[in-house]
Amino acid sequence: SSSDPKVQALKEDVQHAAYPVGPVGVPTESHLFFNQMVMKYTKYPQAAKEFLRFMMEKEQFDPWLTGAGGYIAPPLAEYAKSAVWTSDPKHTPYRDAVKNMRPSGYAGKLGYASAGAGADFIVTNMVAEAASGSKTPKEAAERAQKRAERYYKV
Repeated sequence: SSSDPKVQALKEDVQHAAYPVGPVGVPTESHLFFNQMVMKYTKYPQAAKEFLRFMMEKEQFDPWLTGAGGYIAPPLAEYAKSAVWTSDPKHTPYRDAVKNMRPSGYAGKLGYASAGAGADFIVTNMVAEAASGSKTPKEAAERAQKRAERYYKV
């Protein structure tokens, strides 16, 4: 929404795409997804549940989805039909974010090690170091391996 011509030029130049499918033959994407829940200790659990149900109705949720330009993960399969996904090709890859998402630590065990490795952004930092040139790809991979070994104690 910036009016800066440089930002607008960048916006027009950048495209989005789904991650390539690797040797496992299925998408193995990781996305930020927030579960909606009502805690047991809430004072008004029925009102909280009703609020969540209300907010997930098309009349409430679709304007949020459209207003965010599709950059929020649609929690219900029905929202894959929203017009936001075809209004701009940049939005389309995000339509299947939840469907293609794999749990943190995929394909290993979930637990403290996978949570810690994810929170430490090991893969993200490895790619950033190699892409920025601050490390060679080999150095970035070696550093990432050492960081992962701290969690997995290989």
